[in-house]
This record gives sequence, structure tokens and C-alpha cells, in this order.
Amino acid sequence: MKDSRHLTPLLPLLLLILGSCSPDEPPPPDVSHIDVPLTVLRFDRALAELDTTTLDTEMARLDETFGDFTDVYFTHIVPLRGGDLNPAESSNVLRAYLEYPLTRFVDSIVGQRFGAGPQVQRLTEELRQSLRYYKHYLPGAPLPDTLVTYDSHFELAAFLYGDGQLAAGLEFFLGPDFDYQLVNPEEPIFSDYLARSYTPAHFTGKLLRVLIEDRFPAPRSGRLIDYLVYEGKKLYLLDLLQPETPDHVVYEVSPEEMEWLRDNETEIYAYLQRENELYATDVNKIKKYTGPAPYSQGMPRESPGGAVNYVGRQIVASFLSANPDVSIAELMAMQDGQDILRRARYKPR
Repeated sequence: MKDSRHLTPLLPLLLLILGSCSPDEPPPPDVSHIDVPLTVLRFDRALAELDTTTLDTEMARLDETFGDFTDVYFTHIVPLRGGDLNPAESSNVLRAYLEYPLTRFVDSIVGQRFGAGPQVQRLTEELRQSLRYYKHYLPGAPLPDTLVTYDSHFELAAFLYGDGQLAAGLEFFLGPDFDYQLVNPEEPIFSDYLARSYTPAHFTGKLLRVLIEDRFPAPRSGRLIDYLVYEGKKLYLLDLLQPETPDHVVYEVSPEEMEWLRDNETEIYAYLQRENELYATDVNKIKKYTGPAPYSQGMPRESPGGAVNYVGRQIVASFLSANPDVSIAELMAMQDGQDILRRARYKPR
């Protein structure tokens, strides 16, 4: 198992947007003119409703309806293809998978939560609005035109397939009242600090992350400053793409942890300077600082994992304030974290 990778009345939406902007922040740009065609395909329902007595015919129908996604799903998520299985053996493995208790449980709970479509439609509208912002800020970036929803044995929350199309594993968005510990309390991906982001509110953010990371890959090597600025660029862009979403949801932390980050920005940066960590190159150390964790290395247990990424985000904000001629697309393509820090004239608050 591994983790990755609404229609709202106009007046409340306007109030929410205005309320989410601090006095010194401009309101989000008007992106209503940007067309974002996005077809939603419910692979999760199609798979759950397969007639297991005619699997050869049913598989051909899945291939025709879902195209490249079917091949990806049955190669990497439920591995029936790409190996040594003949068609009869593949059918038997698929039949066993569909009848396996965990498969039945996931199909049942996903069906209850997402049903025939209204909930997925609301999530799709939220995603479509964020994709409008994505096109506004990154006009040269391609947009996906297909979203496939699926479920599995908790393999991936979101990924890209084919020519940049989106796929979302609905079993990762059941919360907050679904207890993931019931599935397997020993499985690390169900730890509280990760599972708290397995909610519908995080649906758009997780899909946006895979888009951003595909367009702008993480550094393959470098110093902590390069990595934390990279993570900061992602957070800054995610803020822009989800202006109506609370910060703690965008950052995938609790409200209390979000407040801790705001209150301790100076202390986090001072710690990195005092310990001479900004220019550390040890890969394992960098992962501990920037990756998901119950709390951040060297910091109080009230801190969220990846606390240094918030400092990265603030450095990026300072950089853009000091260099207003740099576009978001240009910023995202920049890779030298030290140069961004120098030009940011960053002073933690």
C-alpha cells in the first residue's frame, strides 16, 4: 500500500472569498471566462458492477469506455496485465479480486459516500474552478480534460495517466468521520497525521499536487534550501489555486498546527540558521525536514511534519513581493533556492 501520490450559492461564495483575503491581499482574479472541459468517468462504479460470468466481454467494454486508464489500472494497481497470465488466468484473478472481502468493503463504503454522482459532481466543480486558476497562472501548461474515479485496496490517492489525465482513488476521501484505522491499524498510511487529509475537502488539493509535481518536478539533488523553497513554491501556488479553501486544508495540517506555523515562523527559520541546516545535502535529513511526519525534527511535538516548508512558502511570498516582474510560471521554473532566498530579502515574522 502507498499514498501518493460545490456548487455554492453566489452570495455565500462571495462572502467566503472576501472573508478569506487579508486586507493587504488582492481578491482572486476573475477566471469565469476560462473554459475547462472536464469529463468525469466513474471507473469505480463500472468495476463494482461487472458481470463476473462474462469477464472477457466486460473487460473489452472497460477498455472501450475508459481507454488508457483500464490498462494502467490492470497493470499497476490490480496487476492482471504485463505479466505471464493468460486470459483465463487473468479472469480468475480478477474474479477473486472482486470477491475479496476488502474489495467488497471498499466498494460498499465508496458507493455509500459517493453514490451515483452528486458528491462527485460537487468535487468536480471545485476542481474545475481550481483548474481555471491553474490556466490563469500557468497559461502555457496543458490542462487535463478527463477525470477518472476509481477505488482499490488503498493504493494511490491520485495520479496522472495517458497524456496528462487525472485519476482519483475515492477510498482516500471518505473522512473525516470514517476511521481508517479500522482497515488496518498497523498500516503507516492510516496514521492520524496522514489520514486527516483523506477527506472530500482535500480532494482538489491532492489532484492539484500531482499536476504541479508533474509539471515542476522536485530537485533530484541539492541543499535543504533548494527543497524547502521547492515545497514553498508548491504551497504558494496551491494557495493561489484554492483561494476559498482554508489554509490548514491546503497545507494538510490541523487548524492548531496551522496556527503554530504562523506563530513560529521566526523560530523555525532561526533554528535552521542556528543548526546550519539550510545548506545540508544529506538526502535522509532533507526528507525528514520536508516530508510528512507526526511532527518536525528538532521542533516541539506541537509542530506539524514539514514545518520548514511553511518557511519556504514565506520566502517565496517575499521573493514575489520584491520581484513583481517575475510571473508564477517563471518562479516555478526557477531551481536555485539560495538565489530565491537572496533576492527575497526575507525577514520572518
